Amino acid sequence: MTPAPTDLTDEFGFQSIFENAVVGIFQTDLEGNYIRANRALALIYGYDSPSQLLQEQPNARACLYVDPQQRQRFIEMMARQDTLTNFESEVYRRDGSRCWISETCRVVRSPEGQILYFEGFVQDITVQHQALAGLQAAERHLKQKNLELEETLSQLQKAQRELIYSEKMAALGQLVAGVAHEINTPLGAIRSSIETINLCTERSLPLLPTLVRQLPEGVFNQFLELCTLSRADSLALSSRERRQYKRQIMALLEAHDIANADVWADTLVDLGVLTEATVPVELLRTAQGQEAVTLAHQLALLERSTHTITTAIERAAKVVFALKTYARVDQSSQKVPAQIIDGIETVLTLYHNKLKHGVEVVRHYEPVPEIHCYPDELTQVWTNLIHNALHAMEDRGRLDIVVRREQTQICVEIIDSGCGIPEAILPRIFEPFFTTKPIGEGNGLGLDIVRKIIDKHQGHIEVNSQPGRTQFCVRLPLE
Repeated sequence: MTPAPTDLTDEFGFQSIFENAVVGIFQTDLEGNYIRANRALALIYGYDSPSQLLQEQPNARACLYVDPQQRQRFIEMMARQDTLTNFESEVYRRDGSRCWISETCRVVRSPEGQILYFEGFVQDITVQHQALAGLQAAERHLKQKNLELEETLSQLQKAQRELIYSEKMAALGQLVAGVAHEINTPLGAIRSSIETINLCTERSLPLLPTLVRQLPEGVFNQFLELCTLSRADSLALSSRERRQYKRQIMALLEAHDIANADVWADTLVDLGVLTEATVPVELLRTAQGQEAVTLAHQLALLERSTHTITTAIERAAKVVFALKTYARVDQSSQKVPAQIIDGIETVLTLYHNKLKHGVEVVRHYEPVPEIHCYPDELTQVWTNLIHNALHAMEDRGRLDIVVRREQTQICVEIIDSGCGIPEAILPRIFEPFFTTKPIGEGNGLGLDIVRKIIDKHQGHIEVNSQPGRTQFCVRLPLE
């Protein structure tokens, strides 16, 4: 006679734990029929109650596992080793949707060694699987884009060698050299960001399932809030703003006797925690909580690196587009509604690493409506003007960016605290191939392209310069 399965609720007095556990708990016979199941297991599989799950028996009826062979693998592994930890499978919910689960199970045998039944735990790990799959897909995509950019660079360099022998295309040969130089910058950003992604992946992803399983519910919710906060779109903080927020948060942590308050404050500001109400004090009181904050920071770095790579790819594409813009105007393109500030912020993100080491960026943004424009071309305008400002300041100083509405126009001012433009050459700065930069650092086409794009938008650009203050003012019509 087969002994009855262990009755957790009667023998150990764990009925409350069994019924209220946040993980699924089960006992099945050898055919896969559920003998016992708690409410958490029923909810994981999309059932309203354990009784409904026991009645329909999806496991025994071979309609649980997406891969039918997975059930057989489970039985074979259990027969060999009696215990199984973190056995991951994709399963169907009651409504036909899919989820990923992790099973930890053991074999219960008779005194003679016969397998009587299985019992164990089930956790829903769909979120972790989706995150891992998304990161892996993004990494594959970005590596492919990197290869394409490498190929583009190689083709441009080859074109340079060929065109330089043609008198007719000698000027275009110089353009290719400049484009090849410019593409190297985003390629370097891509390589650096992929290294960051690989490093963070090695450090954070193996810890994610274990940490998530171990965190108490309240701590886990705070961890999710931190991850959500770190993904929120926000403007980059200036050095002064960052120091101010850090001092406020560090004071709060010290008041609650949190060790290493300086380090944690820096990490929290990097995560986007900018108010005392969002500081996870209770989370930092426990070792598990500190691990959760560290993991959230690693995941934030992953997302930011991915965004940096995307921005770098777009930057390289826009450089190639600038070459095409100079050579000819694509009459087939259509204007689309776009927000001017979004394009400026894209460029500031691209230059973030340069800006944060010595440039104070001060934004004066007024609410302005969208305009019909060519957004990629305007982004090239902001790229050239900001790049020139950084060069004039030698990457040290103050950069003011003003966006405001003037009746039927939008005015964008980019003001730097650099050395200024000598009055003698000021009238020539928009001439093609005119540059004051050393050989190899510029081709003199940046401002010429800027003017052509603004003319295409029926806009106007003007410049005023003196030592310590150079102002480029771009006006674009709203209609």
